[in-house]
Amino acid sequence: MTRALAVLVCALLLVGCSGANSAVRDEGPAAGDRAVVSPATVTEQTSTPATPAAPAPGVAFIYLLRYNQPEPTRRSVPVGISVPESSMRELLAGPSQAEATLHYSTAILEDTRLLSYSRTGRVAIVDISALPAVQGDNDSEALLALYQIVFTVTAAGGVDAVQVRVAGRPYGLSSLTGGSSALEPPLTRADLSFVVAAETLPGSTGCAVAKQDAPPYDGAPTLTLARPKSGETVRGTLQVRGALQSNGGPIVIRLLQDELEVANRIIDEQCRGGFAATIPLPRTLIGSVDVEVIAPGTNGEPAASIRETITVEG
Repeated sequence: MTRALAVLVCALLLVGCSGANSAVRDEGPAAGDRAVVSPATVTEQTSTPATPAAPAPGVAFIYLLRYNQPEPTRRSVPVGISVPESSMRELLAGPSQAEATLHYSTAILEDTRLLSYSRTGRVAIVDISALPAVQGDNDSEALLALYQIVFTVTAAGGVDAVQVRVAGRPYGLSSLTGGSSALEPPLTRADLSFVVAAETLPGSTGCAVAKQDAPPYDGAPTLTLARPKSGETVRGTLQVRGALQSNGGPIVIRLLQDELEVANRIIDEQCRGGFAATIPLPRTLIGSVDVEVIAPGTNGEPAASIRETITVEG
């Protein structure tokens, strides 16, 4: 069954990992004990380029569920293995603490293991230890799990189809109805497009993170916002910039109208210092909107939060 973990987050896109200026940089004296993973363009800080000691992490999209609907969210993945394989491993790990706070969940069974990953041309072969069982005519959990796997592995490019296997046996749409697993072809996104019409909301995020030798932060976590400020009027795209002082953790940005969430962004890094996010606004969103920025705590309550009220023009 779908496991929903109760903690805050999405969708995602890291500015520094997709652009030409994606290298790790040292922000000099103004940064203090921070190193930058992606260029969080807080104009209040000055920056000087530096050669990174290690490669910047890769970036991957994984498809989780939000209110039982698949949605992509962005993750940093280690270099050294292919992005599709890294993406699959991240998918099996399930929602992060910040994602779970925003009600992201997964149809992938807990403790599911990746038994093997290989490629033949543009077809990935993914062998996992288990998939949700089909209960009578109810195949929704297994179908959602297949959707998550295929869309996650194909999100990075270079892979057009996925041969899903469960403990070595091919598994696909025919298996859901009791058909022969020997006839299961690799699955493409088009094969599963009937499940839901998922669209990626473009945007970008980034933050500074603590250097390895940084001293621990011993004060209460604090959030400050340089932008937006209450009373601002925006149209089309919202720029969010600020700083988090803590021992490091994710940042969740929520847009609320009449206390109902209409959009969100997650910066799922060990943020400590400046952060920035670019959030395209829904076309139907007009009027007064609350922008809430949260640093999730370990007990389900925010460690720090701040809220500003803006006006969105159509």
